Amino acid sequence: MSTLNTPKSFTELPIAGVGPRLAALVYDLLILMGLMVIYGFIAMMVASTVVGLNCQPETMDYNPCVGGPIFQLGALVVITGYYFWSWRAAGQTVGMRAWRLLLASPNGMQLTWRQCILRAIVAPLSIACLGLGYFSAWARSDKATWHDLISESQVRVLPKKTKQ
Repeated sequence: MSTLNTPKSFTELPIAGVGPRLAALVYDLLILMGLMVIYGFIAMMVASTVVGLNCQPETMDYNPCVGGPIFQLGALVVITGYYFWSWRAAGQTVGMRAWRLLLASPNGMQLTWRQCILRAIVAPLSIACLGLGYFSAWARSDKATWHDLISESQVRVLPKKTKQ
């Protein structure tokens, strides 16, 4: 396990509030939309090659390709893969980089696979409950969301880069 490179100690950085976290989430949704377009294109190419879709427009049925469990499982793999790779590699997704947010264990170490899995399971529930998992951070002194608490992780704000 490695310590993430930060200009000062992770514990000295301020904890991120709800606003920047949600803004980073919007950025990440844009990235995920692009990844899903690419995934959908590849899935359609594979499905048309393997299944041999009829090319007559009036008889063309894409539902088995995009509505089936295999396609949905692949989409889940793409989405979780994006987050796991980002969290494990740098402690940041693209959206988190834009808002200078860093995700790590409380001691500044990169997340374990277990922490990533727990975070990936609970974060969608935090949103699905009308955002309650995020907005509950306003009531806590440590600004922890549900997925922070369950995965034993923290999101901190990195300082602005100074011009030299």
